[in-house]
Amino acid sequence: MRVLTCLYHDHNLWLVALAALMCLVGSLTSVKLFQRTLSETGTARLQWCFLAAFTAGAAIWATHFIGMLGYRPGVPVTLDGPLTVLSALIAVFGTAAGLLVACLRNRFVAVFTGGGIIGLSIAAMHYLGMFAYRADGIVRWIPEYVVASLLLAVILSALAIDRVKKIGMSRNIGLAAGYFAAAIVALHFTGMAAFTVVPLPGIQTGVDSDAFSALASAIALVAFIIIGAGISTYLLERQTQSKSQKQLQYLARHDVLTEVANRRAFSEALQIECRRLDRHGRPFALLLIDLDRFKPINDTLGHPAGDIVLQKVASRLRRAVRRGDIVARIGGDEFAVIGYGLASEEEAQALAGRIVEILGRPYMINGQVAELGASVGASLAPGHAHDDETLNQYADIALYTAKRSNERGYRLFEQSMLEVIQRRRFLEADIRRACMREDFKIAYQPVIDSATGAYTGAEALLRWSCPGRGEVDPSEFIPIAEDMGLISRIGAGVLKQACRDAASWPEHLDLAVNLSPVQLLDPRLPQIVTQALEESGFPAARLELEITETALLGNDDIVTRNLTKLRAFGVRISLDDFGTGYSSLSYLHRFPITRIKIDKSFVQLLPHDAGSASIVRAIAQLGESLQMKITAEGIETEEQMAFVTEHGCNDVQGFLIARPASASAIGARFRNEKSMAAA
Repeated sequence: MRVLTCLYHDHNLWLVALAALMCLVGSLTSVKLFQRTLSETGTARLQWCFLAAFTAGAAIWATHFIGMLGYRPGVPVTLDGPLTVLSALIAVFGTAAGLLVACLRNRFVAVFTGGGIIGLSIAAMHYLGMFAYRADGIVRWIPEYVVASLLLAVILSALAIDRVKKIGMSRNIGLAAGYFAAAIVALHFTGMAAFTVVPLPGIQTGVDSDAFSALASAIALVAFIIIGAGISTYLLERQTQSKSQKQLQYLARHDVLTEVANRRAFSEALQIECRRLDRHGRPFALLLIDLDRFKPINDTLGHPAGDIVLQKVASRLRRAVRRGDIVARIGGDEFAVIGYGLASEEEAQALAGRIVEILGRPYMINGQVAELGASVGASLAPGHAHDDETLNQYADIALYTAKRSNERGYRLFEQSMLEVIQRRRFLEADIRRACMREDFKIAYQPVIDSATGAYTGAEALLRWSCPGRGEVDPSEFIPIAEDMGLISRIGAGVLKQACRDAASWPEHLDLAVNLSPVQLLDPRLPQIVTQALEESGFPAARLELEITETALLGNDDIVTRNLTKLRAFGVRISLDDFGTGYSSLSYLHRFPITRIKIDKSFVQLLPHDAGSASIVRAIAQLGESLQMKITAEGIETEEQMAFVTEHGCNDVQGFLIARPASASAIGARFRNEKSMAAA
């Protein structure tokens, strides 16, 4: 009751209102700065602690001083300058000390000790300021109110710190600011209620109200400036931090080079759309895009030019899709698109076709024209699947099919594609197992002289009987083994076994073994061949290695080096399936080739197809002029045999002569011929 009486009767209410405003604004600002101090670590914490303590100390001291100037004791009053300044410093440094203690992890110590120090610093500032308040009268203090003011300051300050630690960086600071403001106000006015002045006899003059009001206004102005500086610093730093966070968020979700979404952002968007399917039923298409012929651009024009191409590709993709669709770069030369609202296969195919057409246009890079294309695989939601993993898998399968197709372009997922991929995966596991167990077998197809009909040798053909799947065609499992990186190991085993088998054949018979393009690029190939020859005792002059035209499209230096070394050993080189690949005549000049093998696709149409007949005649004449032997493959009829013999093919092979046979069977066949010839 005495506190309210003192407030109402012994104070200038206008200055009390000004002090209250100062206290409220200062408390809100101080609590925000308290939050930042407690959230920081290291040097940053000390810096924010200084700003928070300076701002809070200014608010505490200004509230006290304005309230004190509003007190009307009824006697003359003077102020002690040094003590007044010292009281302000106590408010600043006491708050700083309390804040640093409040940063401790021990909650009890942080709240009660840290809050207690702040409360006691408020009290120390107040009572030191009151000692600087020199009233010309008899001053008496009421101990009960002094103790009460101290308790209120400590308890309310502790509650304020506790609340700040609970809310963290939350914007809900009202209660914490209320506790802090209450600590300041309760301390001041309870302390003022403990202060009584009895005028001395003969002295009736009171304080100069106008002068104190002007001084209070000046103090308030300065304090508001200090508080404003504190809150401005906080807001400016927060704005800068917000911009930095937005920039980091942008970088975390966008590809730096192309400025489209990155894999993380794309995956999140796809997951969100999949979760919405059941609620909203909004269909969409997932398109995966892989650039064709991008690596040669990097290799020939350089990586900076490749980066420019990727930027142009991203720009074209943004123009190709519709507004609202998501474009993302998910790999080096891989992009993805979410096409919203695409429910039908026709709509998805139209978008995919537009992407392929736009990305396939020429690119002008630093004055040079770059040509590349794109393959697209698409899946539909909810048509094909509802979850992101399955949609990705189906789109990837469609993309794989598009890239494997002779006509690059786009493919929409079909169930049959999944069956092909699943079979491939099973075959991969079986091939790896067969490679470890050496389950591959070799069959030999005889080759005869077209003029005499005598055997001249045999070609080793790789065969594989997979448990549970039966015979697997070489055209299916050999490319898989190449992709798996196992073909060199398999090929080396075939070469060694074939040389061992052929070592028992009559000395005039040759052995032909096929080489994969992967083997031809292996620098160890000459060593592997010589090792196989040495272990088996098979003469190098009787070994002929067959290569395809596509094998010559790789690194010319490595291929030339390997073939040159093999020819130096005495091994002969034949060009298999001639006419089906790129058929560059320069191959016959650049590489040490001794034989050309005409592909069976031409032979099978003989003699009635005029085009095939012309090609066979031309190849035979070419071989004769280059002094190379010619072998015709795939002979199945007497007419075909007669035609190739007439036009100069030296050797022939095919089902008409003999089907591929096991090593024992072919060995017996050769021995029988030798016996008949001897007889």
